[in-house]
Amino acid sequence: MTGLAPMQLFRDVAVVPVGKVRRSVPIGGPIWHSFDAQVSARHCRDGRPSDRPAPMPVQAAMIDEPAVWGGYLIHQFGHLVAEHLTRLPQSVRDRPRDLFLFTIEPGADVGRIPLHVWDVLDWHGVPRDRVHLVTSPVLVRELHVAAQGEMLGGVPTSPQYLDLLEERVRLNSLRPVPNRLVFVTRAGMVASGRGGHAGEAYLAGLLSRLGVPVVDPGNLPIRSQLALYAGAEILVFSEGSALHGRTLIGRVRQEIHVLRRRSLRNTARCQLAPRCTRLAYHQVLAGRLGCATETRGSRPDLEVALYDVEILFHVFAGLGIDLRPHWDDAAYRQAVSNDLAGWMTANPTSLKQHVENLDMLADLDLDPPPGLAADAAAAPAIH
Repeated sequence: MTGLAPMQLFRDVAVVPVGKVRRSVPIGGPIWHSFDAQVSARHCRDGRPSDRPAPMPVQAAMIDEPAVWGGYLIHQFGHLVAEHLTRLPQSVRDRPRDLFLFTIEPGADVGRIPLHVWDVLDWHGVPRDRVHLVTSPVLVRELHVAAQGEMLGGVPTSPQYLDLLEERVRLNSLRPVPNRLVFVTRAGMVASGRGGHAGEAYLAGLLSRLGVPVVDPGNLPIRSQLALYAGAEILVFSEGSALHGRTLIGRVRQEIHVLRRRSLRNTARCQLAPRCTRLAYHQVLAGRLGCATETRGSRPDLEVALYDVEILFHVFAGLGIDLRPHWDDAAYRQAVSNDLAGWMTANPTSLKQHVENLDMLADLDLDPPPGLAADAAAAPAIH
């Protein structure tokens, strides 16, 4: 993306609710004329369309006023910010008084759209009274659409798009909160059955006691998160969706460090690199626990990372935080056990995967959670 092309105008476009979703890409939304020939109006990844047209509706209500295609309000924060709402900065600048059309998740209750979705729309300056959620087919007389400002994949972000994000920071009167280092955590995710670093709650608690501000994005409004991100000299993220929250504010003279939970995974590298002065990904893994069943196959997004504590010490020492003198190994191991107890309960695996996980814990001299014996005979039922 070398620049921002002018918004396109389509007339008499059918827009339909989302019926199905594949890999976070909806089947629904605008059915563009000559659909197969369109590119920038469609949902793209890595510079290529990744969506499919929905069936044309038999009937549709008419929308006569000028409208803008806003995107798909997926609940998952990372995909929402990284690819589904990146048309908004240009759209709000160029067509601020138009009606903004969005689709929602299949079967979703309009009244139960998560607060963070509305927070992101508010941040972008979309007026609440100009939002139209497409829950039944509509025919739009005049539909304007900007290209995605960013997308998943290796397409570079244009400086003009970053300019728009920085103008939004100014318009929203964001006041950065100065800090030397801020840690953005996923603590609690593993215990609830999600992917993450086992024992991260202990690390986050220790950093907090050492005076490092710890951000839990799930418990902090978007604006408060962005104020902390904008004011930090060094941002350290546990790899996850919160990385995409940092992309909302454009360029800041700061370092961004990412603690990987998946081997050699450089999440959001293409988006973050032009926004900071240094970007580094750290392989702090001693191993991972897999999440595979006989019927559903492997789920890499649910895998649990186990810290290599010595590498973790080295990374933070390089950032000016000496963890070693304050580290309580027994308390850390207890935090790991607590996380794994919840994760293993939420994610019963195949016998083979369970045995592999127990072997990994044994290799790292970590005990399995109480009640989950470390031999194959006690493995949970095959699913």
